[in-house]
Amino acid sequence: MRKRVSGGIYVVEATRDGAVEHWAAATVRENAVAAVAEQLGPEWVVTLTELRLANQRLSLLNAS
Repeated sequence: MRKRVSGGIYVVEATRDGAVEHWAAATVRENAVAAVAEQLGPEWVVTLTELRLANQRLSLLNAS
């Protein structure tokens, strides 16, 4: 059975000590930054980006 997500998949940027990571947050837009920040901790600066995932990347996420 296929999982359904309420919301969308948003790309969130996290930075710390010059390191940059991009996370895919499958949630409603309003919760994307908080969801990633909760996983990383307070030492990270987390912001929502305007980046979008290509259909091929979305297919890979849906397979898991």
